[in-house]
This record gives sequence, structure tokens and C-alpha cells, in this order.
Amino acid sequence: MMRWFGWLRRPGRLAGPSRQYAGPELRVAEDPRFAYVPRTIELRSDAFRDGEPLARVEVSPPFEWRNVPAETKKLALVMEDVDVPFPRPLVHAIAYDIDPSATAITAGALDGTQVTMGYNGSGRQSYVAPDPLPGHGPHRYYITLLAIDFIPQFDQPPTRERLLDVIAGHVLALAETHFTAER
Repeated sequence: MMRWFGWLRRPGRLAGPSRQYAGPELRVAEDPRFAYVPRTIELRSDAFRDGEPLARVEVSPPFEWRNVPAETKKLALVMEDVDVPFPRPLVHAIAYDIDPSATAITAGALDGTQVTMGYNGSGRQSYVAPDPLPGHGPHRYYITLLAIDFIPQFDQPPTRERLLDVIAGHVLALAETHFTAER
């Protein structure tokens, strides 16, 4: 049985040599549609330093930002795990209707009571706490904040793909930070 699931322990592999992990090149900030977007917003969290482990995983971390362009009509935030053994990053949270005058969201805000949530990778409108496979090594969780120049309208909460399709060509600036988690 261990031989069958051995691929879970090998970074970069999923069920054989032709299927790779999602990888950081597939995260929101690396999407070719946003290659022109200036990275002028500053994004940080009191729960972690960029690239370091998240201090507390039960609730979504707090975030604060500055330097949002004055023309911004809405902000969107996407949190995704790029080290999952899937072909695309696993979405842990999407908040897509954030007021542009806001400069922060508090810890736990991504539970959906303080911000409008899109669908995460589990098909729910909530935050999914980091929970990498045991023994799988550290996973990187990227958070991208996007300043949008219009108010996107959705007939239902968006998935990551739907959100990115709708806002492509309308992102004024973005910011990115990330943390790690391991079990």
C-alpha cells in the first residue's frame, strides 16, 4: 500500500511523472493576464512575516494594506496553496467585494461575516484553514490583493477562475504576501 501512495511524499509529482504539483507559477499574481499590473500596494499581516510560518491557523489571518490607487472601486483577496498535489493551486479563500476605503480586515474576517466570499476549493463560501498532508513538507500559501477599477457583478459567488476572468483588464495594482504551514 505504501508504494501506491508514495507519490504523495515526493515533491513535484502526482500519480506519475507527467502530473506536477500546482506550483507558484500558477498563482494569481503570476497569471499572464496580470503581468502588466504594478505591484504598488503594500500587504502585510501581524500573523506572519512574508515567507514564514503562520502563527495561528484556526481563523483566517488579519491583513492590512496601503497604497491602493485612488481610482479603485473594489478590492479582491485570494488565498491559495501552491504546493498541493493537484494541477492547480487550492483556493482557501476568496473575498471579492471589499470596500476600497478599507485598509485592513481582522483575524477571522474571511469566515464570511465581515466580507463577501466567493467559492473556495471545497465549493464553500468560507475560509479553509491550512492543513497540508502529514509528512508532505511545508506548503506555501499565497495571498493576493487586487485593486479593481469597476464593481464586478456576479449572479452567484465566483470561483477563482470566474473572478479572474471578470476582472482581467481591470486590475489597477496588486500586492502579494505568503506564509508557510506544515503538519
